[in-house]
Amino acid sequence: MLKSRHCVRVLAVTLLVVMALIAVPSARAQDFTMQVIQQFQPSSVVPGGSSSATIAVSPLNGFNGSVSLAQCDVTPVQTISPPTCLVSPATVTPPASPSVTLTTSSTTPSGSYLATVTGIGGTTTQQVSLTFAVLTVTPGYTITVTGAVNPTTVHAGSGATATVTVTPANGYTGNVTLSCSAITPTATPAPSCSFNPSPVVISGPSAQTSTLTITTSATKASIFHPGLVYAIWLPLPAFVFMAAGFGPLGKLRRRFLTLTVLCTVGTTLVLLPACSSYKSSSTTSSGGTPKNTYTFTLNASDANAMAPSNGIQTVSLTVN
Repeated sequence: MLKSRHCVRVLAVTLLVVMALIAVPSARAQDFTMQVIQQFQPSSVVPGGSSSATIAVSPLNGFNGSVSLAQCDVTPVQTISPPTCLVSPATVTPPASPSVTLTTSSTTPSGSYLATVTGIGGTTTQQVSLTFAVLTVTPGYTITVTGAVNPTTVHAGSGATATVTVTPANGYTGNVTLSCSAITPTATPAPSCSFNPSPVVISGPSAQTSTLTITTSATKASIFHPGLVYAIWLPLPAFVFMAAGFGPLGKLRRRFLTLTVLCTVGTTLVLLPACSSYKSSSTTSSGGTPKNTYTFTLNASDANAMAPSNGIQTVSLTVN
């Protein structure tokens, strides 16, 4: 009888111990999980770009607490312009699908990176990792016509202006020289172009402008006065009479003819301007830029012969 009671007690204690052991793991089993739903899109970014991903935070065994996602570490750690990682919202109650945003600057070093998001809920900590890359890019610049040609139509001898903007990219710095690499159609004399300032100095991230000036050649006019040529012949008869007076004549006659000739010559010289002003004249034109619509091809180059990354640009001007 005593042994039976002892066995019963042993069995009861054993059962209590087993139940306790079962109950404790069940209490500890409340947890949450983290997993990647979508990797970073795009998976590669240029310096200055950004990318986003989505993770899932799910409850496990009845977990109903909040999870903090404020910690997002990026490795390898960069001392200059490191990528930044932000989870939004920073605190969630599972189930939830927060987003992870990666942001870089224009000077972020290129290479492969790993973003690790840490979730803390009560005494439980979980982590999930995502990969991304920062591309290697070459600094460069673009040229664009930001101010149209004004006026668009001119007479030969007149000009027009436009505004050209030089925009740096990926940390570009340098001196950019603008030029008109071609003017079509060809003409003689052809219109010409110039830029001010040139070169354009790029010393930081800000775009700089230059004024394009287009010039054309004026038409030259030549005037011919035939009346002036005819008036030159008027004194000739007087000289003939003067010569005739120097024959075998008396002094009186020679003096009379001399006075007459001098009066005639004087009167003719006085009337020469009047004669020429009343005669007809003709005008001819030559030398101006021919009438046409001209296309100017704009190009640029720096000290390293680097051309604009967006290629050539064109503007047009009509000469009428």
